[in-house]
Amino acid sequence: MKGDVLLQNIKVIGIIPVSSGKKAKDAKLTIREAILTKLGKNVDNVKKRCADKPLSINIAFSLHKTTHSKKDLDGLSDVLIKILGEEMSSKKDALKGLGIITNTNLIHRIILEKSIIAKDAKEEFSFSIYEWE
Repeated sequence: MKGDVLLQNIKVIGIIPVSSGKKAKDAKLTIREAILTKLGKNVDNVKKRCADKPLSINIAFSLHKTTHSKKDLDGLSDVLIKILGEEMSSKKDALKGLGIITNTNLIHRIILEKSIIAKDAKEEFSFSIYEWE
């Protein structure tokens, strides 16, 4: 059951999470910076509000039919959850995540949605984090 809103409707336009390939690292960094920009000074407050709480996450992707629509939702969401976590990769040159989700064991529910959009529209994704009760 959804409880308090901890972070609502953060939207990233023009870039979609990718888990592998040459552009994966750059995409993760770009998404991380876009989220940081949206949160601004509130990032520390969001970290405190999410710390050690059971979480529910809603993620919606709007994708072009010919490119990312074939990506599975699990792979797309996994990248975002890593960006929201402590580290974005497990390699020795690990990229720092945002530290909003400190323990993935605290995620009790994830709702995923994928919509196909016109090719002249920009791909995007949005997410919200709630306390799970």
